[in-house]
Formats: sequence, structure tokens, C-alpha cells
Amino acid sequence: MKKINATLFITALVLLVYSNTFQSSWQFDDEPNILFNSNLHISELTFEQINRSMRAHPSSLSEGGKLYRPLPCLTFGLNWYLGQDSVFGYHAVNLVIHILTAWFLFLTLRLLLRIHDQKKENSGLIDTAALLAALFWALAPIQTQAVTYIVQRMASMAAMFGIAVIYAYLRGRTAAKGKIGWFALSLMAFFAALGSKENAIMLLPSLVLIEAAFFKHSITKRQIVRLVLALVFILPAAFFFVHYGLGLTPFSLSNPLRFLDDYSNRSFTFSQRILTQPRILLMYLSQIFFPVADRLSFEHEIILSTSLFSPWTTLPSIAAILGLIGGAIFFLKKYPLVCFPVLFYFLNHAVESTILQLELVFEHRNYLPSLFLFLPVGAAVARILCSNPPQPDFRQTAAAVCAAFFLIISGHATYTRNMVWATSETLWTDAIRKAPNSARAAAHLGQWYDKQGQKEKAYQYFQLSLANAKHAPSPKYATTIALNLIGSLHYSRQENENALVYFNKCINIDQDNIDCTVNRILVYLHKNQNNLAFADAKNLSGKYPYFVKYRYLSALSLYQAKDFDEALNTIANVAKQLDDHQVMQLTGVIFLKKQDYQSSLFFLRKAEEIFPSLENKINLAIISYLAGYQVPLDKIIHAIFAGYKKENIDLFLKEDRYNILTEDMRQYFYDKFEKLAYHHEQQTSSP
Repeated sequence: MKKINATLFITALVLLVYSNTFQSSWQFDDEPNILFNSNLHISELTFEQINRSMRAHPSSLSEGGKLYRPLPCLTFGLNWYLGQDSVFGYHAVNLVIHILTAWFLFLTLRLLLRIHDQKKENSGLIDTAALLAALFWALAPIQTQAVTYIVQRMASMAAMFGIAVIYAYLRGRTAAKGKIGWFALSLMAFFAALGSKENAIMLLPSLVLIEAAFFKHSITKRQIVRLVLALVFILPAAFFFVHYGLGLTPFSLSNPLRFLDDYSNRSFTFSQRILTQPRILLMYLSQIFFPVADRLSFEHEIILSTSLFSPWTTLPSIAAILGLIGGAIFFLKKYPLVCFPVLFYFLNHAVESTILQLELVFEHRNYLPSLFLFLPVGAAVARILCSNPPQPDFRQTAAAVCAAFFLIISGHATYTRNMVWATSETLWTDAIRKAPNSARAAAHLGQWYDKQGQKEKAYQYFQLSLANAKHAPSPKYATTIALNLIGSLHYSRQENENALVYFNKCINIDQDNIDCTVNRILVYLHKNQNNLAFADAKNLSGKYPYFVKYRYLSALSLYQAKDFDEALNTIANVAKQLDDHQVMQLTGVIFLKKQDYQSSLFFLRKAEEIFPSLENKINLAIISYLAGYQVPLDKIIHAIFAGYKKENIDLFLKEDRYNILTEDMRQYFYDKFEKLAYHHEQQTSSP
């Protein structure tokens, strides 16, 4: 089979089964990592903005910092530059990455099969085996969490560069000429994979595994020296890249067991995680080889293994995995096509599925480890279909039918699973159906109902989330999330005292909780407790001086306390950036209070340019009225009336949250809008 035909076939089938994903909504970690991560939002292709996007850790509240998965973050930034928050472009890029990974996998499998093929069998058998194995992997429904879930581009890019590492290495290993060029490409791809996600570090031992499985060795002293020199260069380079470039510390010489300390925030212990992971790994394998969409979920309720015998499946699972690994090592040279995929799978799960205090289960973790799992299946089917001499007709027919049937049910399961990712409602309804005690699923489903205006149903799910928080992977975090959501719902109902109770509970559990602190500030401002609001806001802006919102809240609390000079001093530095409409609006209103109408007009115009809204237009009308600019005032009033309903205008005039309207001014605007409404009514009723 020609390479171009295989590429088109892979592309066509992947596009077909993922054709219903292009409008799938933002989900879960997409929001903090992309949608609300201003450091990623490239508006101009300048070095400064590109550099900032590559350092856009979602928890970073400053513009500096170390690199954070820079290549995926850069692609997110470019997606934002081209289409802002439109999901289509993000899904398109994710699909391109998935197709490229499948294509590189096909090429790599062909190469491995040729290296393994000592009898120089026909190329049709090798191409068919490689194509089937690549398709089985690409259409497996478990991959949807790495492809359709936008932010998991980090996992899929690591796998894409990872398979490129292996392909380039094999090309260099088998090339008669140009070895250095291929090895250089392999090394570059390795650092690109590492810059996409840290689990790519296991690609180094994976290359050693390939050497052991597919190459014969009679090692000379010169080869040993070359290997040692390569490791002396690559391993420190990888460590420095991870530590100083990506800002991660894999281990500490002063405290080599530092990773164990992080279990204090988890609902499971180190030993429970180690005992539970074998059962989870076997669950992953069952999901891969039995592609049923309903067995996949964002949330899984995993019973913790507390001993070798509780639950009873713990010891058999450990024994099964040790047996698989031990058998694969023992028979590696004899049956590399079967044993290598097994060892590669478990080896590349070593980072995320062993000792580190990560959450117990996420399906996207299988994207890279599962790359070669279908190699023995593809090889077995191809041997029946393409062997020479030919196999009996009934055997060939049975093999072709089974392969086609598996591809069809895999593709259908993938298409069906992708439907669950369509909206927040579909994803979290599915998750809570499969994991009824999930605090996370309840919280997100409650948020969806809250956005739909179904407050009572939202409140029920928020309370359910709070009740189940103790079972969450991070109970403290889940509890504060639920408390913040309940408090926010009370605040939206103007039940300030009830809201304050929940925000205070949240902050008592976690004094550094930013969301609850910000929301408590808003309650204090609503209650005119400006000193308390200022204390919280000043504390936040002191900790995170680069974060504009906290400086804005400090200035707003001072404004409400009528300390206009100090409010202006507080907001002055961030106001110079001229890119935040709330900052522009507040700065303009402060100047208005100080009767500096020219400065006020400048900032209020900026606010309206950045974010055209009824409030910003009314503020512009007010400053034009006070400054005596009659012509622009008339234009602004006509624009307001043409763009907004009269009842909405009346509501804004009544609320006047900055208290800048006098009774005379309010009456003036009411009269203006009444006249416009009357004039409009006369025009529409005339024949």
C-alpha cells in the first residue's frame, strides 16, 4: 500500500469519526488554562506576547515566570490570535495533531516491522499490519479525552513529538548515510515533547527498550563510550530543561521523598495509590480493547485499595501486571511484536500512574502509552490476509470481517462518545450518571443550571457537591469550590449575609483562596463595608501586584469610601496600560468626581472603545452633560436609545452604581428618553 493512500485513509476515517466535535464547548480545565488565561491571549504577533504565552501557567498571576508546557501554550495563543474564543479553530488543530500522530505511528510501525522482518516478507503484509494498528489506535474511543477535550492538546502534542522521536531515531539507527541528521531530529523532537508535557521524559528509556527488543547487540568499548557520552549530555540537559526551563523539580537531593508530602491534601495515601493503580491500569486496558462508549467517563468512582486483599481484586491485579511485565521481559527477544508494546505501555504510565500524587484516573493518560498496543493485533490480521502462500479463503474472510467490524464499532463508539463532549450539560450529566458521588460533576452541573437561570436546581447540585467533597481527590479544594459556588448563588440573589457566611467558611478552610476572597470583597462593597473590602483587596494586590483586578478592587473600595485621591493613586499604574475597560471606567469616574472633565472623558471613551455597553455609554453621556458638550451628548443619547430598550435604560439610571447622578441630571435624562420614546412612537404609528 502506498504511503499517500495510507495517509489519506487515516485522515478520512479520523475526520469522519471526529466530525461532530468542531463545535464542542469549552470544558473544565479549558477555562482556567485558555479561556480566562489572559497571558495566552495574543492580540499582536510580537516577541513580548509570544514569550508571555509560553509562560502562561494557569495559576500564575504575573506576566513573568518560567516556561509552562510552552509549545501547546503557544498554539493556544495563536488560536486565540486567529479566532479568540471560537472553539472551531482549537478543535481543528487538535484533530490535525491526532492525524499527524496516527500518520507518524503508521510510518514508525512500518519501520519496526521491517527491522523485525528477517525473512524480507512482502511489503504488502508490513504496510497492512502498520495501517491496521495505526487505525485501531486512532479510532479507539478512549482517545477522545485527549483529542476532543481542548486543553489535552498538551497530552496529544507530547505523543505526536514522542512518536516523531522514535521514528527519527529508527531512521538514524538503520540509515546508511545521514545518521547524525536523523539523531539530531530525534533529539529536537524529544525536547519538543518534553516542552509539551513532562511525561515525555520516559521516551529515553523507551528508546533503550526498542534497542533491546529489535536490535542485536555485541557491544564494543567504543559503543559503550558513545552511549555514556550521549547520556552524560542528554540526561543533564533534560533535567536542566525541566527544572530551570519548565520550572519543575522532579526530585530534591535534600528531601528525596518530597513528593510524599503532597499527599496531605489528597483523599488517599501513598500506599493506597500504589495498591489501586494496578486495578486502574487493567481498567484502561479493558477500555482500549473493548471499545464501548458507555464505559468511558470524565469521572470514575474508584474504590481505594486499602490492602492486598481489600478489595479482593487488588492482589490479582498486581499479580496480573507483574506477570505481564515479567513475561514480556522474559520473551522480549523471542516475541518483540507482542512484548515490546506491553513494556512500552507500562513504562510510559510510570510518571502518571505510579508514585506521584496525581489524581487516580484520567483516560487521556493512555494517549501516548497506548501507541503500540495494537501492533500485535494488526500484525496477526495482516499475516492472515497477506501471507505467501495465501491462507484459506474462509480464514482471510473471517480476519477481514473481524478487522472491519472492530474498526466500525471503534469508530461508532468514538463518534458516540464525542457527543457527550458537546456541552457542559451533556458532559457532566453523563459524568454524574456514572459517578453519582462525584463532587466535581455535581459542582459543574450546578454551574450549568445556574447559567440557565434554574437557581433552585443549581443550589441542589451545589449542596450535593459540598456533601460529597470529602470523597473528592482533593477534599479541601472540592469543599472550597462548593462553598464559593453556594455563596455566589446567594450573592446573585442579593442575600448578602448568607453569601458572607459561605465565603467566610471557605476562607477559614483556605486563607489563600482567591475566588472566595474576591467574592467576599464584592459582598463588602455591596454592603458599603468599604474598610473591610479595602483590607482584603490590598492584601491580594500586595501578594499579586501584576494582577489588575485586585488593584481595581482596592481602588473601588477607596472610591466608595469617598477617598478619591487615594483611589486614583491606587489605580494609576494599571490605568496607564489602557486595556481593561473596568479600570478605564473607574478611572474616568474618579476624574469626574474630581471635576477633571477632560481626563474623565478620555478614560470613559477608552472604556467604551474596549467594551461598548449601556453603562459605558451612559457614563459618557453624563460626562458630556457635565462638561457642556451638547453635540456629542445628543449623539450619545440617540445611540443609547437606538441600541437598548427603554426599561433597561431606566434600570441603569435608577441603579447608578457610582452615585454620580444628581436628581436634576437623572430627571434630565429621563425627560430626554421620554421625548425620544414619544417621537419614535409617533413615527411608527403615522400612515
